[in-house]
Amino acid sequence: MRRVLPKIVGWLGPYILRIWFSTIRMRWVGGGFIHPDPATRRPAIGVFWHQRLLCFPYSHGRYQPRILISQSRDGDMIASVARGMGCVPIRGSSRRGKVEAMRGLLAEAKSGYDMAITPDGPLGPLHVFQTGAVYLASQTGLPVVPLSVSYGRCWRFKSWDRFILPWPFTWGVIHVGEAISVPPELDAAGLEVWRARLEAVLRDHTDTTDTRARELYRIGRARCDF
Repeated sequence: MRRVLPKIVGWLGPYILRIWFSTIRMRWVGGGFIHPDPATRRPAIGVFWHQRLLCFPYSHGRYQPRILISQSRDGDMIASVARGMGCVPIRGSSRRGKVEAMRGLLAEAKSGYDMAITPDGPLGPLHVFQTGAVYLASQTGLPVVPLSVSYGRCWRFKSWDRFILPWPFTWGVIHVGEAISVPPELDAAGLEVWRARLEAVLRDHTDTTDTRARELYRIGRARCDF
């Protein structure tokens, strides 16, 4: 059953996700990287907290982002769904397969596609930014773009990440922050400085998205293919 479950989830999950989010009135707001298609702009490394990952395979999957997903049983199911939505999973995390995952991300850096990382995944701590995205940006020159999403109504689970599931037929807003350039070839001390800096940026960006959600929704764009 442990081997079969990811296949079942991978088959049904994309259909359920598309139907679920098709009932939600989504709007987009943000800076120069608001368009989800990297063909319209420079590729980037999108970062968002693990609790909000459900939306982004739906909103960005058609543009085949390379997304870092853990080597775990839960990760197997997430990878299956993400793949069904169009994403390209790169497997590994800060705990398992770290080196292999980073090699995979570095190999994809010149592909012309976006990278996507949940910097507090797969097991937290909650909203603590790990160094992987910083290292990747420093080695590749790709900018880091903070992302977040908020909903009019949602469930918040009691998991470690306080996972968020939007209600059907509610509204939501995808908030895209300004791109951040990380200096090249950072040493260990530099990685820690920028890790803390990006953690503060993503926390603030997420808080702003939540506190200003209704205002951002009102001024947002109703289509992503603008």
